[in-house]
Amino acid sequence: MSPDPRSLAERISAETGLEFSGREGRDSDGTRWLALQPAGYPPGQTFTLRTLIGWRRLDVHFQPGNFAGDLMSAMGSADETGRRTFRTILDVCREEDAEVALTINGANCLPDDSAIWETGWRSFGLGVRKGMLAINEGNVEEDMRQIELWTSRVAAAVLALLPLEVEDEGLEASPEVIGLPEGAKVRVETNRYERDRRNRAAALAIHGYSCKACKLDMSERYGAAASGLIEVHHVTPVSQLGEDYIIDPRTDLVPLCPNCHSVSHRRTPPYSVDDLREMLASVPETV
Repeated sequence: MSPDPRSLAERISAETGLEFSGREGRDSDGTRWLALQPAGYPPGQTFTLRTLIGWRRLDVHFQPGNFAGDLMSAMGSADETGRRTFRTILDVCREEDAEVALTINGANCLPDDSAIWETGWRSFGLGVRKGMLAINEGNVEEDMRQIELWTSRVAAAVLALLPLEVEDEGLEASPEVIGLPEGAKVRVETNRYERDRRNRAAALAIHGYSCKACKLDMSERYGAAASGLIEVHHVTPVSQLGEDYIIDPRTDLVPLCPNCHSVSHRRTPPYSVDDLREMLASVPETV
């Protein structure tokens, strides 16, 4: 089955926490594209992520709606956490030899130029082009993996700037918190830092879906039903972070499978990723 818009929309929706709908088509020159759009919103007031599938290359573009001026203004007013996440993701893209084209108010800009945040945004454009990819060579699974990876990176960069609210996890009612006043603050902070949509989307866009400790990709073990199933873990103990701490998703967050993540929190402070790897290496494999 060739890469399709429905599968891409489902994957990016699960990754970002923002529901997308997908469609597909071809340009006049025959180049195929997949387009994602936030579901349930007037198209003109939101945006489209459009991924062009060329020969050995992908081009992913952010396209604002015709009446998305308020959204552009809000994105230009993102907080420092969002700004840093945006820069970090685009830095990772450039480090992997992708071309990043950023325009603000019609002018070409660099993502790490602090001046871009000093003026009101009336328009915003973003494109990421990655060439020299092994796509359109008959390996459908690899095609979809690359399409998901590069689309997710642009989606995560955009999400970092969107005015989204963190979901209420209902922590006060959690049995893990009741009766543990000393641990309640840690639990609340862990959820806030590790489950923030922007942090999760950015961490997975940067690090991928394989567990950093045991290397497991859940979809390889369980198939499509487990696609995208991974948890995000904070490297530094949350108790050491202050209220104003700004997360760097490249260095502060890592993906862990549910088993490794649970083991990491079996003590305070949590076991490190290196600790987990040592544990795994010390236990003989069973047949």
